[in-house]
Amino acid sequence: MNKIKLLKTLFSHPKEIIALGIAALARRQGEVDYQRRNLEKYNLSQLPTVDMLDLIPGYSGSIHSFTYLNGSSMPTIILMLKCLAERIDHCSYLELGSFRGESIANVADVANDCTSITLSGKEMTEMGFDAGFLKLDRIFSKDNPKITYHLHNSLTFDFSTLNKKFDLISIDADNSYDSIVKDTRNVFKLLKNDQSIIVWHNYSIDIENGGVRQDVLAGILDGTPPEYRDNLYHVSNTVCAIFVRGKYPSTILKFPSYPKKTFNVKIEAVPFPPKS
Repeated sequence: MNKIKLLKTLFSHPKEIIALGIAALARRQGEVDYQRRNLEKYNLSQLPTVDMLDLIPGYSGSIHSFTYLNGSSMPTIILMLKCLAERIDHCSYLELGSFRGESIANVADVANDCTSITLSGKEMTEMGFDAGFLKLDRIFSKDNPKITYHLHNSLTFDFSTLNKKFDLISIDADNSYDSIVKDTRNVFKLLKNDQSIIVWHNYSIDIENGGVRQDVLAGILDGTPPEYRDNLYHVSNTVCAIFVRGKYPSTILKFPSYPKKTFNVKIEAVPFPPKS
């Protein structure tokens, strides 16, 4: 937008522009405050990065039901979840927040059983979601017999009613600080054993350019038991954080980073719903 157009926009919609500017400044100040807090409390503002090939040697595979639309996870993240589940015998998978169901539909291909805790249509309506979101609810996964759904906000859900522990847990619900803290504390109680893993989506807003969401990082750190904080990493080539036991080589990511790997990508578009 050139200067003339910018001035025209400013003078024609001054209240809207000022409101947007104030909101942007408030968000930025919030990030600065959380970053300062993370540095003071934990002496860090980002997690060490573990390379995907150190986490999952031979990382390879295919995914389906991917839309390349807003709200989708990255392809590298969905394949990561699928590979992690595939490497666990009789994997039990728990997902908080499923939206269209792209991730859980892929994990269900290799997991023994999958459980989702995601908003009900009633909750989405009460929270002011557009009707279009309800139409998209779990379109890729709701008829999958391997998936058990609990249509409920994870923040008010009684996790004790699950009567179950899990090998792999994915947190992709509300990404606010308060929600991340509560979801994190709840799922740590549901880990099955010493090999169990937790993945947080949206730890960062980009892959390498200093885009750590400081409020999400604060929620992860505050929600993780102190004895497990050394097992937290950022996963390369994703915007995810992960809890995984064991020591992995890691680095503090700096932009620009020199690539340690490349990905072979084949893309095929298919109609949806499938033609009969």
